[in-house]
Amino acid sequence: MAATHDLNGALQRMRAKNIHLTPHRYALLEFLYTQTGGTSVKEICEALRAKYPAITAMTVNSNLHVFEKLGLVNELALRGSSNSVRYEAAIGS
Repeated sequence: MAATHDLNGALQRMRAKNIHLTPHRYALLEFLYTQTGGTSVKEICEALRAKYPAITAMTVNSNLHVFEKLGLVNELALRGSSNSVRYEAAIGS
């Protein structure tokens, strides 16, 4: 059975830590929390560009760093390539 992810729990944790929820942050969390596995920064950017054409890898990376510090996402470093870093939701229901 696939893990389910608790987007509401992630949003509550952000509110509890007084982290501003920008539209980009919400879209990024929503995307990650609907995925069934890890995803790359490139894949995230491609998915979010339909709604946010100006989103950059730097924006995604900086928000992922914030989310990781809050325990909202996990970084998965895969062996074999320096470009194999993927991210997944960390809060399950």
